[in-house]
Amino acid sequence: MNGQMDKENEPQYIGGQKDLLSQKKSTYQKYKEMFMGDVSVFYFLKYELLIFFFSSTPGAIGYALRKIFFPSLFKKVGRGVVFGRNMTIRHPQKIEIGANVVFDDNTVIDAKGEDNRGIILGDNVLIGRGTTISCKGGDILIDDFSNIGPNNIIISESSIKIGKYVFTAGGMYMIAGGNHTFADREIPIWFQPSISKGGIILEDDIWIGASATILDGVKIGKGAIIGAATLVHKRIRPYTVNLGVPAQFVKKR
Repeated sequence: MNGQMDKENEPQYIGGQKDLLSQKKSTYQKYKEMFMGDVSVFYFLKYELLIFFFSSTPGAIGYALRKIFFPSLFKKVGRGVVFGRNMTIRHPQKIEIGANVVFDDNTVIDAKGEDNRGIILGDNVLIGRGTTISCKGGDILIDDFSNIGPNNIIISESSIKIGKYVFTAGGMYMIAGGNHTFADREIPIWFQPSISKGGIILEDDIWIGASATILDGVKIGKGAIIGAATLVHKRIRPYTVNLGVPAQFVKKR
């Protein structure tokens, strides 16, 4: 192979990660799209300076400085929010944060998308260390008093709604959308349309065990328990305990 592709056969990079591969955009344009979206030069400079000077500042001084300066980056921030060290913050103008929210160190919050609302966190939400909450054109809502455990991955191409008093153990994976069609064998799967089964809904007072996986189209009823390493691909009834791959009803609470 000569490493080149005929123009008529060149793939069209449309939206999200694929759009970043376009050779028609400058590095500056790609950087803005990845981290901030369509923002003014003033906002761009403010974002760069605040992240550069305060993101990794250690100790109580770092927490204090981020508490003072970081809220100006976001669409909305309540009182008493704690921003941990080394956070990755992308498209903050599409992120709303309630009061007394805590972000542990090394978290990722990314609200990218052209027409989506973004990320909305209620009051008293805790985001655990190393957790990623990422929109790929979708929306993510986490209601009051929910506790998202460490090293969770939550990705939305459509809609994820997490109710009140939901808590998850470490390593949970949740994705709404991301189901590629694969009907055409002549086109790489990556370039075929991505579809959604309607998003994910978690009602109130749910406990999800370590390393559980929640797939698109799932609704988990109020008061349910999902065991460790369980794969959830269908609706879960309220106040039930569910375990296994795939999830199986074990008993009522």
